[in-house]
Amino acid sequence: MPDTVHIVGAGVGGLSLGALLTHAGYPVEIYEKSNKTGGRTASMTFRQHILDNGFHIMPFYKKSSIYEILQKVGIASRLKLAKVDDISFHSDTGFHKYPKGMMDLLQLSLIPFKSRINLLKVLLPMAFASIQKTEEWDDKSLTEVTKKLDNETGAFFEAVCMLAFADTVDHISLGEFARTIIRANPFKGGTSEFAYPDNGGYDSITKVLAQYVTENQGTIETNHSIKKIVIENSKVVGIITKDDNFIKAKCVVISFPAYDAINHLFDDGVIKKDFVQKINRLDKKTSVVEVHFALKKKIDTRQVVFPVGDSFVTKGIFFISNITPSVSPPGEHLIIAGTPVDSSIVGDSKKINELVQNMKTEISSIYPEFKSSLIWERAMAWKLVESVIKEPGMVWKSKMPHQIPGIDGLFFVGDSTVSYGIGTDSAAHSSLLCYPKIDNFLKS
Repeated sequence: MPDTVHIVGAGVGGLSLGALLTHAGYPVEIYEKSNKTGGRTASMTFRQHILDNGFHIMPFYKKSSIYEILQKVGIASRLKLAKVDDISFHSDTGFHKYPKGMMDLLQLSLIPFKSRINLLKVLLPMAFASIQKTEEWDDKSLTEVTKKLDNETGAFFEAVCMLAFADTVDHISLGEFARTIIRANPFKGGTSEFAYPDNGGYDSITKVLAQYVTENQGTIETNHSIKKIVIENSKVVGIITKDDNFIKAKCVVISFPAYDAINHLFDDGVIKKDFVQKINRLDKKTSVVEVHFALKKKIDTRQVVFPVGDSFVTKGIFFISNITPSVSPPGEHLIIAGTPVDSSIVGDSKKINELVQNMKTEISSIYPEFKSSLIWERAMAWKLVESVIKEPGMVWKSKMPHQIPGIDGLFFVGDSTVSYGIGTDSAAHSSLLCYPKIDNFLKS
């Protein structure tokens, strides 16, 4: 019987890895501190609507790392997906179709024709670059490109960054942006398609993965946090639970943010201070205010609308029930409006309320029937950890390695580790990269 792999965390990274390991015949034990799987993608039901913890989307659809894992273990048919392809910009001049590919840029009515040509000159070299070439751009900000463009073209980049990264251009690495453009290039086997679970709730992805794990020599323990990982003679020997129970273990995988783990799960001196300091710099957080609105009337047939221009506080309007009606009860409709904010706003209820009122005013200016259709609203504000994916100097191979040199049997997966991609897909990509290392360790 192979040694059991102990995974700490049942988010996308942990469950993706758990599925790959159980598919290969390894027994897996997954520990999750909350009462359900999903991690940062966990959904909830509120007044019969399924609310996500923010707006999530599966980028690149069937070319995504998540979908690749589902295919590898043979369960892709279990996840029914709805395409997200009716996307538009909204500016002072009205609605403008979101381009699905490079050639669509020539017909992008949001910006003047001359600007479209300049935009193609910027994006085409990125789209046909190699992944290795983009690594040379990882320390550069995307603003090195956008600062040379006119305001209308800059607004296009802001909208793309909101969809792809839920953040503003000045926080995005040029290298990570370029890799996103490459993965969307159909001439290099990519796609610009997006998808969302058809039955509602982005954590449907982790539910499918969790089901597969438990069907195949895997156990998932919710409400089960880990206090310490025990290292002796530079090897993993066990874990200690919150109840001070010792569990013998030779292979442990941490699938929540690495900078949290290395500061809290080990005795002093186990991990060298200079390594800890290096990883702690990844602890950068993007702050977001998002508001769910329930409506009694459909106010648009589109799925996503990006208000562009300095006059809009609202950076994205996501018509979730237009993507799939499964998220709402009959006769009601669900949308989310969101915007990145300064971290100081997250704990300030007065400023959050002001933002919400501004969003409502802006949405009403686009959709006059919005206020009369509004049933209820639910605001959320939090600090995300997605900045480790995209900030200059902190992306791709500059992130936490999957292993700490000199410690056997300890591995890290998730979006804070070496990986590329958007949001949760980077956590899945991390699992694909880390799995062979764990497989080799277990076989040795």
